[in-house]
Amino acid sequence: MKSVPAAGDMRVLFDTSALYKRYDAEAGHQRVMAIGNEAAEVAVAAHCKTEIASALNRQRHDGELSADEYARIMAVVQREFADFITAPLDGRVEMLAIAAMEVARLRAMDALHIASAQVMNVDLFVTADQRQAKAAQAAGLKTELLELRAP
Repeated sequence: MKSVPAAGDMRVLFDTSALYKRYDAEAGHQRVMAIGNEAAEVAVAAHCKTEIASALNRQRHDGELSADEYARIMAVVQREFADFITAPLDGRVEMLAIAAMEVARLRAMDALHIASAQVMNVDLFVTADQRQAKAAQAAGLKTELLELRAP
């Protein structure tokens, strides 16, 4: 594993469980905002925006978000994703995702985040998923596991 560079030089990849906290004031929100502010570049996996939209739509369908709230948050998501670097979903990412799943019990989408972080050569991989964090560390990624609930 490599050491994390000085603030302002860091490239970070947030998986969906972590990046979602940027759009919801749940536990870990402040830390996600701080890491994002410290990073020179924020990278995301190709499927990350779709997963965030899925989570928001689940809340909308369950009555936890109004249609207006959903539209407002999705507008922010669209605007911010324009500034993020998106990892390509290519053969290399697929190969690394399969390798991660061979080593650890992972869902395909979680493995794709890890593989994307490897391909993007990030300095820090951020997740709120404990199993994924362990798998990312096993893959050689410097990893931060966000708190799962408020202290």
